[in-house]
Amino acid sequence: RSLSNLASAPPAINRQLHVKGDEKDWRRAACFVTSFAMAADRLLGPKSLSNWLHDRHGADLIVTGLALLLPPLVVLAPLGMAPLLVIAAIVVIAVAAKSIVRALPRFAAIAVLLAALGCWGAASAVWSIIPGHSFFEGIRFIGESVCGICLLVASARIEPAARARLGRALASGIVVALVLLLIERFANAPIIHWWHGTAPDQFETLAHYDRGVTVLVLLMAPVAVGSTATWLRVALIAAIVAAAALMLSASALMAAVVALIIYTIARISPRFTAGAMMAGIVAIGIAIPVATPSYDRVLALHAEAPWIKWSGIHRLLIWRFAADHVAERPVLGWGMDSSRAIPGGKTDFNDILPTLHYPSNAEALPLHPHDAALQWQLELGVPGLALGLAIVVFVLYRLGWRDARPAHERAAGLALCSSAIIVALLSFGIWQAWWQSTLWLVAALYAGNAPWESKTDR
Repeated sequence: RSLSNLASAPPAINRQLHVKGDEKDWRRAACFVTSFAMAADRLLGPKSLSNWLHDRHGADLIVTGLALLLPPLVVLAPLGMAPLLVIAAIVVIAVAAKSIVRALPRFAAIAVLLAALGCWGAASAVWSIIPGHSFFEGIRFIGESVCGICLLVASARIEPAARARLGRALASGIVVALVLLLIERFANAPIIHWWHGTAPDQFETLAHYDRGVTVLVLLMAPVAVGSTATWLRVALIAAIVAAAALMLSASALMAAVVALIIYTIARISPRFTAGAMMAGIVAIGIAIPVATPSYDRVLALHAEAPWIKWSGIHRLLIWRFAADHVAERPVLGWGMDSSRAIPGGKTDFNDILPTLHYPSNAEALPLHPHDAALQWQLELGVPGLALGLAIVVFVLYRLGWRDARPAHERAAGLALCSSAIIVALLSFGIWQAWWQSTLWLVAALYAGNAPWESKTDR
């Protein structure tokens, strides 16, 4: 304020400061001082930078930056999704804690279900074959859920005016990610060689990019509900599907195709679509231990259909092995994330089935069963399966019945759920930190791009 007073001081005082300056120079200096004082007052006043960041704008900037950074990062370093979620959640809480707390009751039901699953997983340490690890995984799952809910709440409250910037940032990030995939696919992976410091002539399989391509498929839903031009959204979605095919990622391509089909049906009847998905996931969860083909049937299938990839045959054998061990502890399971330590899990299927002739080492259970429903039941028994299915069913119910978004946004949300379910049932371990973090990050970007309106605040 003293600067403003100086600017309005009599000319005589200012001439004492600038003895040689004439009246014209003094006026220019006074104008400059006045402008500088007004800028300082604005910065130090009620609308300071700190207050501006705490007035929802901070969360907007964080989610926008997340949309720009996530796609290229997941192509180069997919395991970075876990620290990215934690960092984003901490910063969002720091700048928008009050608004997050006010909106938390809307997410109370899903928070209770997630907490119950995490607590049951931690409690499984009592009977787990690896008790310390099971307890740690249960606590970590709760921590990831807390971070995810806070980020989701903040994203859902993004101002409408900021959604255009968010949509552009996501589109830009996906374009960069697609360019990276093209370079890696046709130039012998130079970026990955540089990133990991490996020799340029070292062979890199396309499977190295499965995680990145899968996440790009999940991002089709946030792209679809973004505020960018329609032609750009269609082009990006088509490019993502093409990338899944080009990178030979079977599960990602299947997830993309299923998502497009679900979107088409859900535009017409979201409740029917959600209901069918709910019934399907429950049926799969209950039936998969008994419906998985026997070892003999898998061998016969391989002989009858040699076009099935070896990885697919291996997956069926893993499911059979896991299903057999579900029967040994059907009620409580073997303990959270104990699949890596199941007795006999490191045995080579070539030793169990001499006529298999698998071209490489094929462990009976490498780390996880590659199926979320089977993993819930194998590790956490009937209660774990029930809680895992309840979480999925609740999300589908909210999108299909309780969500008041327009038809396009609801259909995109159900399509996102369908692609995530396909991947969870075919690929990654359900407790993997990078995968759990990815689901939360993608959900946050969807919520930020799609206006949130619920028929109830519950």
